[in-house]
Amino acid sequence: MLNIKIKFVDTNIIPDEKLFCSSFLSDSDLLNLSRFKIEETKKEKACSQIFKNKYIGEYNVNEFGKPVSENIYFNISHSKGAVVFVKDNLPIGIDIEKIRPVEDNLIDYISSFKEKGYIKNDINFFEVWTSKESLTKAIGTGIKGKIKDIPALPLTGFKEYENKRFYGKIIQYKDHVISISRESEEPFNVEIEEERL
Repeated sequence: MLNIKIKFVDTNIIPDEKLFCSSFLSDSDLLNLSRFKIEETKKEKACSQIFKNKYIGEYNVNEFGKPVSENIYFNISHSKGAVVFVKDNLPIGIDIEKIRPVEDNLIDYISSFKEKGYIKNDINFFEVWTSKESLTKAIGTGIKGKIKDIPALPLTGFKEYENKRFYGKIIQYKDHVISISRESEEPFNVEIEEERL
């Protein structure tokens, strides 16, 4: 079975002097990063840029704000000090969320009737949320329209969205939920590699 490799970084354990002096950040990158005032966000954005510079090279941004390459499909996500990166030869999306308390009105806002029945706790909520996010990121649009109409179930398995077929997978890693969606008829396994920037 195909193995999809995910790069994972915990920005909380990377010293600033190492992160912001990376040989993979240009002066232009550092200038762009200086506009972020929240330290956690700045570190997440720095890691995202390092991944793009290190593993992708040249890329553009599509009309939905997603970075895209002519040579390879890739996606990046971050949440509360964690950053994940994936690349592949087929359209792929990834989303990560730190598990934390969720208010009931948010569950009502994002969930279809069936999904609402599945959600029993905060972990289940983030499984549904990240499944929707990774699917729309694989398409390249991000979430648009009614979020309830974006299918999250099955969390691991095949689903149809916008006349395309995707295989999705949910995993828990440390205190995060990670979802991967890939436009393919082929199931896959996931391997996480902790990146040492």
